[in-house]
Amino acid sequence: MSLNTLLKRREPDLEAEGGTIAAAATDAARAEREEAAGPGALHRNESLKLRPKEALHILIQLRSMLVAGVPLLAALRTLIQHAGSPRAEKVLRHITALVESGHDLSYAIGSLPRCFESYTVHLLAAGERSGALDDAMERCIELMDKQIKLSGKIKGALAYPGFLLLVTAIMTTCILVFLVPKFEKLLSKKPELLPTTTKWVLAASEFLRSSPETAAAAAVAFVLLLIFGVRYKRFRAWLFEGVSRTPLVGTLIHKAYISRSVNALAMTLESGVPILTGLEHARQISQLPKLQQVWTRAGQVVRDGRPLHVALEGADLPPALVQMIVAGESSGSLDASLRKAGEFLDRETEAAMNLVTGLLGPMTVVIAGAIVGFIVVSLMMPILQMAKFVG
Repeated sequence: MSLNTLLKRREPDLEAEGGTIAAAATDAARAEREEAAGPGALHRNESLKLRPKEALHILIQLRSMLVAGVPLLAALRTLIQHAGSPRAEKVLRHITALVESGHDLSYAIGSLPRCFESYTVHLLAAGERSGALDDAMERCIELMDKQIKLSGKIKGALAYPGFLLLVTAIMTTCILVFLVPKFEKLLSKKPELLPTTTKWVLAASEFLRSSPETAAAAAVAFVLLLIFGVRYKRFRAWLFEGVSRTPLVGTLIHKAYISRSVNALAMTLESGVPILTGLEHARQISQLPKLQQVWTRAGQVVRDGRPLHVALEGADLPPALVQMIVAGESSGSLDASLRKAGEFLDRETEAAMNLVTGLLGPMTVVIAGAIVGFIVVSLMMPILQMAKFVG
């Protein structure tokens, strides 16, 4: 055999070997990019969106079938056939397609950031690594259910005062438009003698009657700005920051989001998720800027190798929470201590909720009565003075 023949036979082998090495390097680089970008980043779809209750319903149904022994793909295909809405069907088809292509369930769910929270992705990923996907899904369901119920309670507590304020605004507008003009001729005979509050009422009535389009446009613009502004994180953070400073509702919201973040941290640690990832989830769930700063500082302290309770000392947190964390770190059972702390904070939030529900309604009635009374008194004071003068 000649040397040229031998070299010719080896050339394809070298090319094949080089191609295999290049393909392996490409796969490794792609996996590294995927890991750095986050679960599901390469197939991210931000156009699909689910309400929290819809996402919870999907996880409950999926877990029930997995516990019953149904394979994952078969369970997903069944959910597609019985989807409650076209939106849920699109989400399930997206998840099923990724799972069929060989990706994990956590990866598929991570590609839908507007449908599922980030802690759900990491809890499921930890369950897949440990072979206890159904247990991890149960923790996701428990945490999501707690958050939905808490949000519902807060909305329910604010619904009645909001309705009263809306009725008060309508009544005030009707008084200014229809009632005040009947007194305007009488009160305008000597405008220099009118009290300042009466002048304010007359000016407001004149504005509403002379420029109703401008007043209506301003009201609609304010409502639309509030609705669309809540969708933006910065505006929502600013709104939460302002509400959290109020004496009564602010205390409730502060306790509620501390409870949410502690429960999220406890469940992520119980599932085997690293503590730095758990602290990041706690920061995302807390939403309040001051509370987010607490968890951000806690992550930095833990990353430096110091205990968690060191970062939480001096923060605006319940002292009992810090003491439970100290006990958990001392005994090596931080997740169990955080679980008990979460239960304690849930009871504190429930007590604050009952207090707010009991006081907010009467306070709103007082505010509504004060607004209407201010207008009536501003109109009647000059009339009573004129009657006294005439008498």
